[in-house]
Amino acid sequence: MRTKAGKFKTPYTRVLIISYLKSILKLIKKSPTFRDLNIIPGPSPSTVVRYFGTWSRALKSAGIRPQTNQLMTGEKSFIRKNWRKMTDKELAQKLGITDDVVKYYRMQYRLWKNRKGTSDQKHKKDGMRTYGKNCEVCNFPITELHHIIPKSRDIKDWSILCPNCHSAITRRLVEINSRKALKTMLIPFMKNLYKNLNFNLDDKGHQSSRIF
Repeated sequence: MRTKAGKFKTPYTRVLIISYLKSILKLIKKSPTFRDLNIIPGPSPSTVVRYFGTWSRALKSAGIRPQTNQLMTGEKSFIRKNWRKMTDKELAQKLGITDDVVKYYRMQYRLWKNRKGTSDQKHKKDGMRTYGKNCEVCNFPITELHHIIPKSRDIKDWSILCPNCHSAITRRLVEINSRKALKTMLIPFMKNLYKNLNFNLDDKGHQSSRIF
């Protein structure tokens, strides 16, 4: 086929372009970009976009994940179905993407991990039944759930702490890697930090902190 200028023109089709993109993937071992098509003979990037609307849509039609780690067909449904029972890292490993992509998708569709009724809230209730409602270190009544071992589902790896004691760990002011370390490491640190607070309660009927 010739153009009006008399030059030969290849009559590309969507099927032919998809086959071409798959061949490029096998050749360069990665998701092709505009630059790759400018180097390798075949349809130009603008031709591909003209047939499919966008570059990402063309790659997805060929079963190729764009280099931006966009979600493929069916993967959004997989995340919506499993985000409550799988961590972002587990979802990402299953789909072969980074967990940042999963987090971005959840934020876009308001699939919050920490809203009421999710596993973190249930864990806190279970932890409070075991370790009490007050902070295990300073006995403060406003508390948060802390995973001593990140994302562990074993109650032995949890603790109930107030925001201050919790922050001392998350900000890495003190290294805590076991429940025993709460007593040997965190309590001395917090006592030193708040010397003006009386952690050892008197005999006037006040509830004592169990961990001291």
